[in-house]
Amino acid sequence: MSSIQSTSLLNQLASSLLQQHDTNKDNALSMEEFSGLVSKLLAQAAASAGTNPYAAATSTSVGTGLALSAGVMPAGGAGLPFEGFNFERAQDPNASAKDAFAMLARQVGTLPRTKVEAEQWFNANIKGQMEALGHRVNWVQGDKFNFTNHQGTFTVDFVRGADGDNPAFAWQAEMG
Repeated sequence: MSSIQSTSLLNQLASSLLQQHDTNKDNALSMEEFSGLVSKLLAQAAASAGTNPYAAATSTSVGTGLALSAGVMPAGGAGLPFEGFNFERAQDPNASAKDAFAMLARQVGTLPRTKVEAEQWFNANIKGQMEALGHRVNWVQGDKFNFTNHQGTFTVDFVRGADGDNPAFAWQAEMG
């Protein structure tokens, strides 16, 4: 492949990635949009390599030929309260909506404290990225959302104790 063809291919890839991840359509990737793009690439690389994206960093090649460090977890969400999540086991954000939610919530690094905040937080930070990972979000209402993926359709209450004194991320799922 000539350098002209390589440059053209890279430009096409960059344009495609910008179109997919520029959620506010300002022709630039904000820190949040770029973080979402990198998260998606890391999750896909980890899933295809069968690795845990939270484990020690390893170099993984993605189909585009880019080398990425899989397993780098932003420190922002490490201290957030998560109940019922096991971060010690291998995570698969492409196959598991729970793993996808946990990964994304940790990357955002903030915990909504009320149901109103939870709905806004989820729509702004989680919904698009979960959908990019293959988990279709059907609706969001307060601290609950409904999604469909290969496992079925579920409703999840994702903030235990919203509007209370001690909220925490949780995964309280019900069918349908």
